[in-house]
Amino acid sequence: MENEPARWRSDYKRDGYLVVEDCLDKQTLAKLRQGIEKITADPDGLPPHLKRWLDFERDFIRRSPQYNDLSAPQVGNALHNIMELPLFDPVFAELILYRPLLHVLQSLFGTAEFHFHNYKCIIKAPRISSKFLWHRDLPYLEHSTPNLITAMLCLDTMTEQNGATVVLPGTHRIPHEQVKPGDRDIPEKDLPAGPRVTVTCRAGAAVLFHVNLIHGGGANRSDVPRRNVIGIWVGPDTYPVTAARYAYQGLMPLSTDVARQRQVAMTFPSLVARSSTG
Repeated sequence: MENEPARWRSDYKRDGYLVVEDCLDKQTLAKLRQGIEKITADPDGLPPHLKRWLDFERDFIRRSPQYNDLSAPQVGNALHNIMELPLFDPVFAELILYRPLLHVLQSLFGTAEFHFHNYKCIIKAPRISSKFLWHRDLPYLEHSTPNLITAMLCLDTMTEQNGATVVLPGTHRIPHEQVKPGDRDIPEKDLPAGPRVTVTCRAGAAVLFHVNLIHGGGANRSDVPRRNVIGIWVGPDTYPVTAARYAYQGLMPLSTDVARQRQVAMTFPSLVARSSTG
C-alpha cells in the first residue's frame, strides 16, 4: 500500500471511487467480524441504550416494501443497519485510529487535517436482505461542502450474488448546489447515462467513494453474508449543518495540531501509548 498514493488519487479523481485490497490486516478483520457477530447473534436481547441504534430488516421492509420481494415476518430478526458502532464495542472506537485506512484517506484528502464523522455497519443477511436504493450520500450527511469520503471496509468478500455495491463512475462530478434532497432515492428512470460497475473485492478490502457518487446495490440471495463497516470522513472547511452529532465525531487522528493530538491521546490513552512505543 505504501507505494500506491499517486494511483489512488488518480483513480479517485477520475471515477469517484477507489478499491484498496487488503486494507484490513487479518487480525483486525477477525476482531471486526467478532464484534458484528456479537451484535447480530441476539439483537432483540440487547439493552435499550444499544438497541435504539439498530435498524431491523423487518422494519425496513415495512417502510420500503418495494426493495424486497419478502415480507417482514419472513426475515425474522435480521439486521439491516447498525448505527453508532463505537458505542457497542471498543474495537469499533479504536478503528478510528487504524493507520492503513488513515494513510489512504490522507492521500485522497491531500492533507492530514481531516476528521471522523461516524461508523455504522450495513448488513445484507443471506437470502433475505433488501436491495439498496440508488442514491448519493451527501443528502444524508448534510454538510456545508461535499468534501467528504465514504470508506467502506468489507468484512466479507463482495460479489454480485451477495449484493455488492454498484457505482456509476464519474457521477461525483456535480456542482454542490445541484445535489438535491431527493438524491437520497433516485428512480431508475432518472439515472444518468453511462456505465455501471459492480464493485467486487476480497474480504479486508476498503472501498472509498466520494459522497456525491451515485451508487446502490442488489439484494443478497446467496448463502453468505455481506457486511460492511462504513465510516464517513470529513475534509477541511467542511461542517455539519444539522443538530445531529455522533460518538467521537470531530476527532482528527493524523492532525499536526498539538491540541488535536492531545485530544486523540486523551480519548484513547492506552492505544496511543502502545502506538508510540511500538
